[in-house]
Amino acid sequence: GNAMAELARPGEAEIRMLAVAPQARGRGAGEALVRACVDRARATEGCVRVVLSTQRTMRAAHRIYERLGFVRTPERDWNPVPELDDILLLTYELTL
Repeated sequence: GNAMAELARPGEAEIRMLAVAPQARGRGAGEALVRACVDRARATEGCVRVVLSTQRTMRAAHRIYERLGFVRTPERDWNPVPELDDILLLTYELTL
């Protein structure tokens, strides 16, 4: 519900720009960050869903999202730079 939202609709929290430093990958930091975002969304009155966008190449992140119960929502996939056809962000959602 703020200017930073790109994907979220009313009643949804959005995870944006979550990243883990290369040297910290594979140690659970990404999963801990996603869990913290989900916990915060659950604590927000009226929030029923968490949504996020991800790059196609971020397969390790996709595995984290799916392990935590997120499901793909291809109908919400989008291109942040329409003049560049090769950029497509995949979307996921988790119903709380």
